[in-house]
Amino acid sequence: MAGTASGSGKVRGRFRPRDLLKQVMIQGLAVAPDGSSIVYVRRTIESGKYRKSLWRTTFRGGRPERLTGPDANAARPRFSPDGSALLFLSDRSGRSQPWVLPLSGGEPHLLTDAPADVGAADWSPDGRRVAMLARSGEQRFVVGDPKDPVARRIADYTWRMDGAGVRDQFNCLWMVAAAGGRPRRLTAPEFDVSLAFWHSGAERLGFIADLEPGVVEETPGVWSVAAGGGKPMQEAALEGAITAASWGPSAVLAFVGYPRAGSWSSPTDLFVAEGEDVRQLGGDLDAWIGGTSYGDLLDPEAGSPELPMWLDGRTLVAPVARRGGANLFAFGLDGSVDALTTGDDDVVVTSFAAGGGRIAAVASVGGPAEVYAVDEGALRPLTSDGSRWFGPFRRAPERVAVPHRDGHDIDTWVLPARGARRRGPAVLVVHGGPNASFPPVPWLEMLALSDAGIHVLWCNPRGSTSYGEKFARSLDGAWADPDVDDLLRVVDWAVRRGLADRRRVGIMGLSYGGYMTTWMLGHRPGVFSAAVSENPVTDLIGAYGAADIGVVIGREAVGVENPWEHPQAFLDGSPYAQLHRNESPLLLLVAEDDRRCPPGQSELSFAILRRLRRPVEMVRYPDESHMMFVVGRPDRRIDRLERIVDWFTTHLRSGTRPATRRPASRPRSRRGKLPRKRGGVP
Repeated sequence: MAGTASGSGKVRGRFRPRDLLKQVMIQGLAVAPDGSSIVYVRRTIESGKYRKSLWRTTFRGGRPERLTGPDANAARPRFSPDGSALLFLSDRSGRSQPWVLPLSGGEPHLLTDAPADVGAADWSPDGRRVAMLARSGEQRFVVGDPKDPVARRIADYTWRMDGAGVRDQFNCLWMVAAAGGRPRRLTAPEFDVSLAFWHSGAERLGFIADLEPGVVEETPGVWSVAAGGGKPMQEAALEGAITAASWGPSAVLAFVGYPRAGSWSSPTDLFVAEGEDVRQLGGDLDAWIGGTSYGDLLDPEAGSPELPMWLDGRTLVAPVARRGGANLFAFGLDGSVDALTTGDDDVVVTSFAAGGGRIAAVASVGGPAEVYAVDEGALRPLTSDGSRWFGPFRRAPERVAVPHRDGHDIDTWVLPARGARRRGPAVLVVHGGPNASFPPVPWLEMLALSDAGIHVLWCNPRGSTSYGEKFARSLDGAWADPDVDDLLRVVDWAVRRGLADRRRVGIMGLSYGGYMTTWMLGHRPGVFSAAVSENPVTDLIGAYGAADIGVVIGREAVGVENPWEHPQAFLDGSPYAQLHRNESPLLLLVAEDDRRCPPGQSELSFAILRRLRRPVEMVRYPDESHMMFVVGRPDRRIDRLERIVDWFTTHLRSGTRPATRRPASRPRSRRGKLPRKRGGVP
């Protein structure tokens, strides 16, 4: 065995899908300006619905104090500059609006009644005003009554986005006095603002947006506008998109983004601009600034807007992604780079904040996240209420480095069936992206499958981020090329180690993981005895027109943008084209409001296999978007878990592989040549 194992752990309590209702998740935090206290968001499931509340602790730890009640959601806390009040978002008035809680005592009060839901609110550095992000109030497409439109007249490519649906209104930057009153809109309704932040002088606001009209791909830059309103001024731009930015105390602008246009596989880098001088910090790391992993035990709302954070006038703090984890690093304007949390690839920092020279973080260490103090290169736990529910189900997956003949190792995790390492059925789980990564934290379906008696394998094959740019870019324009070999190598490893029964191996995945699942069934028929494909891409030409980023999907998958110029490349890169060769049972899980990989992508697979009378089943979840597995309605998430477990326990129970009808000749690859014989399972 290559690499080192972290131990499989003893099974203390069997995880069943309905245990999801016990889930607690820590989602973001704020630190008082003097470092005296920390306020964090705690998400629970109450009466079948998500409920968020605010809790307070200190850097000494101890029993946390609840600040908001159970009757409404409260999120995104922000201390006032003098530390006397807490700004937060709540739906207690029926919509998400900014509220202010005096910390000396008393009840929260509504700051303003904005015309639409408010998604973000931040104090000005002098505490006199509050900047907000909310819908513009002006319809882009609707003809007639917005509540009952006659039609939508659409002329923009960016008319939809997964999770947001139809973008009838863009988000705009709004301003309101800290004393309350009517808000004023500062940006035009023709472009979308994804993030806003204050200049240290409090007279100017920065924001991230793409102001070019009629764009096909939004590549936001950094802009600014006077707090009193006026014409926006561009502050910074990259060839690719800028995802986050902030001004330091000395008016130095820091920003994070993609230095090259048009590639998901390029790392996000950290830059600073001092006047006309723009330079990169930490360029030698060959790593992503920000996290690249995801899962249903990690905060789905965490992301790049949490960074970069100024610790002082000359030092920035940001997470750096490595081997699926994310640790905090300090970046000096003098070029220095120092790890603040060190040496543990099992740490995933999802959010962080600072005050009084101290840093607190929300981090996952092998399980659900907690609040930690960042002390002298280590994480010191301050809370336990985010992971207490998980205690009976906690497993320490075995982390191994599976060697590949091409010279690289495949970072792999193993969760043995009920903690026992004897040969039996196994499921290989494939992550999405493909330029993303699995964390060193199991997903709930992995626990459920393991506790149902099935070994679970997940890995970060070539194309995964957080392993260096070369590793990630190996899939550019060549989806399902080197990563197929890596995935099959992991299966071979499990078989050789006496873990997996080759006749009872399943495969599953979401998004690109669904793409790869469908690809394997058609291009490697008979290798996998059962499969679950969730919200996949299966038809690149169909995705070109129906997905919210269809142009990007085609370019990333086959290296060309336009299907009318290269129709064969799009066909060869589409998993459905060979799916007729599959006879393994396939379960299709479909989110009906998915705009990233629309339902038609799964419906095509269903139609092909049902027409051929092959074992296939499609389960559809109304009103759910692409990431239903972590943000969907709790009862639907439970149903999803139950179906995954039932499907694999049913179809991997016997040791009989499905028969395979092999065509007279092997299918040609997308490059027009016969595909080479790969290592791994034949």
